[in-house]
Amino acid sequence: MSDRSDPEIAAEQAYLDAVYDRLEAMRESAERVAAAYGDVRAGGTHQARLERDIAVETTHRRLAALDIGDTPLCFGRIDRTDDTQFYVGRLAVDDAERTPLVIDWRAPVAEPFYRATALDPMGVLRRRHLLTKNGREVIGLDDEVFDPEAVEAAGLTVLGEGALLAALERKRTGRMADIVATIQAEQDSAVRAELPGVLVVAGGPGTGKTAVALHRAAYLLYTFRQRLGTQGVLLVGPSSVFLRYIEQVLPSLGEHEVQLATVSGLKPGLEARRLDSPAVAALKADIRMVTVLRRALGDRERPPRHDVEIPIDGLRLRISRRDCRRLLERVKRRRATHNAHRPMVERMLLDRLVAQYRAALARTHREVPDLFSIGEEADYDPQVAAQLSRGEAPPREWERELTGRLRRHPEVRKLLERMWPVLTGPELVHDLFSFDALIRSASDGVLTREEQRSLFRERSASIRDVPWTEADVALVDEADALLGPVEAARPRRSARRSEADREALEAAQSVVREYGLGGYTTASALAERYRDGSGRVDEAIPELRTFGHVLVDEAQDLTPMQWRMLARRCPTGSMTIVGDFGQASRPGAAAGWDEVLGLLPSYDAPRRVTLTVNYRTPAEIMDLASRLLAVAAPGVEPTQSVRRTGLPPRFTRVDDLVAGAEQAARAAFGEGGTVAVIAPVELHTAITDALADIGAVADTADALDAPIGVLVPTDAKGLEFDHVIVVEPARLVTPDSAGLRLLYVTLTRATRTLAVVHSESLPEALAP
Repeated sequence: MSDRSDPEIAAEQAYLDAVYDRLEAMRESAERVAAAYGDVRAGGTHQARLERDIAVETTHRRLAALDIGDTPLCFGRIDRTDDTQFYVGRLAVDDAERTPLVIDWRAPVAEPFYRATALDPMGVLRRRHLLTKNGREVIGLDDEVFDPEAVEAAGLTVLGEGALLAALERKRTGRMADIVATIQAEQDSAVRAELPGVLVVAGGPGTGKTAVALHRAAYLLYTFRQRLGTQGVLLVGPSSVFLRYIEQVLPSLGEHEVQLATVSGLKPGLEARRLDSPAVAALKADIRMVTVLRRALGDRERPPRHDVEIPIDGLRLRISRRDCRRLLERVKRRRATHNAHRPMVERMLLDRLVAQYRAALARTHREVPDLFSIGEEADYDPQVAAQLSRGEAPPREWERELTGRLRRHPEVRKLLERMWPVLTGPELVHDLFSFDALIRSASDGVLTREEQRSLFRERSASIRDVPWTEADVALVDEADALLGPVEAARPRRSARRSEADREALEAAQSVVREYGLGGYTTASALAERYRDGSGRVDEAIPELRTFGHVLVDEAQDLTPMQWRMLARRCPTGSMTIVGDFGQASRPGAAAGWDEVLGLLPSYDAPRRVTLTVNYRTPAEIMDLASRLLAVAAPGVEPTQSVRRTGLPPRFTRVDDLVAGAEQAARAAFGEGGTVAVIAPVELHTAITDALADIGAVADTADALDAPIGVLVPTDAKGLEFDHVIVVEPARLVTPDSAGLRLLYVTLTRATRTLAVVHSESLPEALAP
C-alpha cells in the first residue's frame, strides 16, 4: 500500500485520481457516440452509410486507445524553470476546458522527461517518476534534480532512489512491458531521430534495442501521422514467439497501426515445412541467387525450337523461329515485369498471325475466286475474302472475331506458353530446383557444380506439396518481384471509372473533408474499403505490400536475400534496423552493417546509434557471456552492466539431463518470476512432461504465458526471463563461431539468475 500520510504521495495520488476520472468521462463520451451511431438504420444514401460507418470505426479506435487496463496512464512529471509543470503519460488527457492534464510521451514538450541531463537540463528543475501499482495507486516517487538551488528556492520536495533500476528489478510477466517511463537519454535520441533514411541502432544484449524499436514506431506514427497513417508501418521480428512477446506494447502506447510480422510471414501463402542444411541455407541466402533467378527466368522467355504451323479455316499459317526470336528481343527491350509483358507478346504474335491470315485469304480468293470454302474446315466470309483480294480493309468486327479465335487456338496457346508462360514465384523456383538441367543452365559460371547439385530436390506433384524451407521464402519473393502479379498478364481493362466508383470517391472525399481525417487516411483508400456500396468494411482487403517505414529487430540475422525482400516493401528507404552482430547466428547472414546498408535504398545518408549500457543482464551473467563473446565475435565490444545481483551463474553436471533440468526449473519457479528452459529440441517433450504439474509449455507462443517455457535458442532471441536454465550447451548449438554466438544470445536472456545443466564437457570459454 502507498503511504497516503506522505503529503507528496497524497498530492500525486489526488492528481492521478482526477486524471482517471477524466479518462473515464472521455471513454463514456466515446461510448455514447458509438451507441448513437449504432441506432442509425441501414438505409440512406451511400454517402450517409459511409459517414456512419467511418464514424463508428473511428469511435471504436478511440475506445481501444482509451482502454489501457492496468498499465500506468501517467508515469512522470517535469517541473520547469519557467514555473510550468507537465505530467507525462502514454496518451494525452485534457480536462473539460481542454487544459492538458497529461501530455502524450511522444509530444515535443515531453522530450526533456527522457533527455534532460545534468550537463543539459533542457529547462527542467526536477524530473519526477511516479511509481504505481496497477497503474492507479501511487506507491512511491523518485526525483532527479538538475539545479538544487533553484529547486530549493521553488520549494520543491525531492524523493526517490532511482526509477530505472527499480523498474528493472520488477519481475517479468512473460510479455514485454513498455519501458516508456524509463527510456534513458541514449535510447531516447534514437527513438526521436528524424524519419528519412536508414537509422541503425546497434548494441549488445540488454541495452534496450527492442524497446527503442517499439517506442520509435509509436513516436513516428504520432509525429508523422499524416504520412505514415496511410502508408503504414511494419515491424519485423525474428520469430512468432517474439511477436507474441511484444504484441501488447504498441497498443499500450496508443498505437494500433503497426503491422507485426516475421520475414517469412510477409509471404503468408508460403509455409516453410522443412529445414535446409546450414550450407544450403547459406547458399540460398547468397546474393548470387539474384543472378541465378534472373537467368532461370530468361530460360523461360525463349523462342520455339522449330518453326510453328497453325492450321485454321483450311489455311496454314506459319511463324518462324527467327520471327519469334525477334519478337522476344523487342519485348525484352521494354522495362516491365515478366507477366506484365505477356499481353504485349500475345498482341504482337496475334497481329502477325492475323496479317498472315488476311494475306493467305486474299491470295486464295484471287487464285480461286468462285471457291467459297477450302475443305471442310473453311470458315470465312467470301465477301470479306473479296474485300481483302481488292486490298480493302476488312470489317473491324470480323478482325476482332478472328483475333479471338486465334487466341483460343490450341497451337497458338501452346506457342505462347512456350515463348512467354504466365508464372508465379513459387512455380519458377519449384521448376528451377526440380531439374538439374535448369539449375545448370541458370547458374553455370555463377555457382560451383557442387553448389548446383545441392540445390536439386525431387519434384513435387503440385505447388501445394512443395516442402518449402525458410530460405526459399526470400527466393520466391525475389522471383515474384521479377515476374510481377499474374493479373498483369491479363488483357488490360478500361481505365474509365464506373459511375459507382466515381460516386464512392466523391462520397469519400466529402467524408475526409468534413471529418478532418486527412491526417489518418485518403479518400481513395476509403473508397476502396467501401467499394462494394454496402457501407460495410470489406474484410477481404489485401494485405499491404509496401510501407512508409519498416523497423527490423534482431537485424543481424537477416540474409542478403531477406534484406532485398524488405527493401522492396519500403520504397521510401525509411527504415530503423536494430541488432548486434555479436549475436549473429543464421547461416548466410550479412557480415556487418556496411553490407546491410549496401542492400538498402540510399536516398539519405544512413545514421548510426550505439547503445552501450546493459540495463537488463546482471554483471555476473555478462562477465561469463563476455568470455564467450571474445571467442565467438572477437571484434565486438561487450556492453557494461549497470547492476549486480550477487548471484553468479550456477553450473551443474548431471547424468540425467531431463532430471537435472527439472530440478533447476522447479528451484527457479519457487523464486517467482518467469522461467525459461532452453534445451535441445529432442529433450523438449521429456522436460515438458516432467514439469507438466506446474504448467510447462514448449515450442509455441503460449510458452510466454506459461509458468515455465521450454524453447530452442532461436525462439529465445529478443526475449527476456527472470530465470533461465540452459541445458547441454554442447548439443544446443553447433561448435562453430555462429553456434557460439547463438549460445551467447542464450546466456544473456536472464535478468536475475542463470543455471547451466550439462552432462558433456562445456565449451572452453564457459569452463569454470
